[in-house]
Amino acid sequence: MAPDEVLVGKMQAQRVGIVLEPLNHPELGPLAIDDGLFAIGRTEPPFAAYPPELVADLSRRHARVFVEGGDAYIADLGSKNGTTVNGVAVRHGIVRLHDGDEVGLARVLAYRVRLQASPPAAAPVARLASLTLEPERADLGLEAIVITSFPFLISKVDDTFARYKEKEPHQVGYLSRRHAHIFLKAGVPYVEDLGSTNGTFIGAVRLDEHAHALEDGDVLAFGGHHFVYRVRLQWEQAGPEPTVTRVSLPPAASPAAMDADHTTFVASAGSFLDIFCADEQPGAQEDEVNPAAVEPAHSKSDMRRGKAALMTAALLDAMGAAGDTDPARLRRWLAMAGALVVALILLFQLAGAPERALQGLVDSGDFATAARLADDRLARDPDNADMKALGTEALLKAELPQWMADLKARRFDRTVQAEARMRRLGTHNADARVLVAEIAWVGDVERFVHARGGAAAPVRDAADGARLSRMVRQWQDEQPAHQRAFATISTYVPAFRDTYAQAASDLRKLALTGGGDGNE
Repeated sequence: MAPDEVLVGKMQAQRVGIVLEPLNHPELGPLAIDDGLFAIGRTEPPFAAYPPELVADLSRRHARVFVEGGDAYIADLGSKNGTTVNGVAVRHGIVRLHDGDEVGLARVLAYRVRLQASPPAAAPVARLASLTLEPERADLGLEAIVITSFPFLISKVDDTFARYKEKEPHQVGYLSRRHAHIFLKAGVPYVEDLGSTNGTFIGAVRLDEHAHALEDGDVLAFGGHHFVYRVRLQWEQAGPEPTVTRVSLPPAASPAAMDADHTTFVASAGSFLDIFCADEQPGAQEDEVNPAAVEPAHSKSDMRRGKAALMTAALLDAMGAAGDTDPARLRRWLAMAGALVVALILLFQLAGAPERALQGLVDSGDFATAARLADDRLARDPDNADMKALGTEALLKAELPQWMADLKARRFDRTVQAEARMRRLGTHNADARVLVAEIAWVGDVERFVHARGGAAAPVRDAADGARLSRMVRQWQDEQPAHQRAFATISTYVPAFRDTYAQAASDLRKLALTGGGDGNE
């Protein structure tokens, strides 16, 4: 029996059921993990529905729980505030879970692990027989990839992609060592970016921290415009239900019809252990905590007293009184130094007061007031980075959800008014102005598409054709800028992904209608 068959047999025979029982917040209820891979992050279900104060310290891509070979594991994904198992930090590695272990997330949520053998899952009526990645462009010399076992890791060091290194070293360089992976969840194929530098895209949309289900016909791109594939799914009937129709690949895309010399067949399952075992990186990364910099936990009052003592000692030294042994003079020096310390502390607190007040408004959900106050403050302090970030967040959260609802309902007069308000609220915020321009541009696309009767409607006249061409050309020529703005907006308002995806779809149709090449 082949090794991969032994592994599959072991997993089927030892199917593991995982339950995470909350220890410090029992009102949340237990988490039952039924799939082989479970995502932990503040925007992942069910954490996204928890009270904000409980998940604020979770990273978006915090950790993953998965089952491999009949055993359960947890991997931290470089989260800012960490993951622990029985009080020991999980960093750049994977820890096997045992029944009774205690898992801590960001020092806020704690769970007791309960493992139990589960009966084999009921066979689905239809199962995925294979997933084929067909190269979108035949002239690049890429091979089709037929995947029949999961998970599948996209990596620049794997032979599936490394084979192109001599011919296209620059393009292979756009891939990461652990770029993305394709896996099955409840029998459905998903793709998840693994924090790659250059991204994973479905259509024109760059994937964020979430895994996305793949559908037949999706265009999937890794790291740019070279490794771009059309997804083809082949399903096979696994049950006796007569109402289920077998879904097959078109003959031209069928693995049997492919040229075996120009197709890569992936028949051995990869390993989640390899996928989530991140390389150790020197130094702390942007979303990591440097363990060497973490001091033992003390109370806030102890920390304040310690800082005050250090400041007082530094001031005594600066005034030449550090070595004075006369008690009376030393008391006077201490009084003077203490007064200076108090004055400095008050000065520091007052200096950060506007930011704290604004953060309080954002935390309470009063985004409109926060946006107005941020713009007023930036008029006097235009280079305040913290104020710009808070103002941008407040502006988008105040206006964008209703703008999207109005755009979807074709209430275009309201969308124009909302865009004007956003411009006013971002008058003194250079960061926000770029994002508002992107939002207004998406609005222009959708208003234009609606006015001409749809993206696929024929060109009506010269004016229609000219505007169509300009819009498509801007989309193609300024693609990186659009992607950067989209990614930033979506971090504040994740639902913007759907609006952006609709605009991207309409632009592709406009490109075909106007005779463009439709490249993204």
